[in-house]
Amino acid sequence: MKGIDVYVEEAPQNRGVSILRVSGYVDTTTSPDLERRLQALLREKRYHVVVDLARVEYISSAGWGIFISEIREIREHGGDLKLSGMAPDVREVFDLLEFENILQAYTDSDLAVASFGPIVPANVEPPAPQGSAGNSEFGSEDRMELQRSEKILSDEDLVREIARKHPDYGLMRIQKDPESLEASRRRSFPA
Repeated sequence: MKGIDVYVEEAPQNRGVSILRVSGYVDTTTSPDLERRLQALLREKRYHVVVDLARVEYISSAGWGIFISEIREIREHGGDLKLSGMAPDVREVFDLLEFENILQAYTDSDLAVASFGPIVPANVEPPAPQGSAGNSEFGSEDRMELQRSEKILSDEDLVREIARKHPDYGLMRIQKDPESLEASRRRSFPA
């Protein structure tokens, strides 16, 4: 029986991102190890996660289920889970399951880490805003109008937004209701 190795490291180029490096087979017997490591990160409030699958030969439905089941909590805390380095056989299953509508995948972990942009770790205080307080070129009415400004989402952004809110929705469910999609496309976003 094949095993699994899972270890966690902090991304050297971005201290706010954790990299979960996995190798071996992810199946019903080994997936609990992966799940425990991922849940430990979440308990530590580490919500920016890259799962490096470059050394994974196989992922069963139990393994894919771990990523899907944790994505809601991660995104509710302002984070994301991104996959990297999938072998062709693993990537083929990922594509067949249409998980690209829920999870972003990158060719390597450096690209996945960079996609997060700069992240301040949870235990570091963010810098104070620069500039003079109260001196703005906009009046209060202008600021309120900007806060209510309408943003039109692209199709790709729209699917991502729906997947963030409803990770249990499949692509077919999203496509079946075009009127609600169009209503979701045009909505107000707070500034």
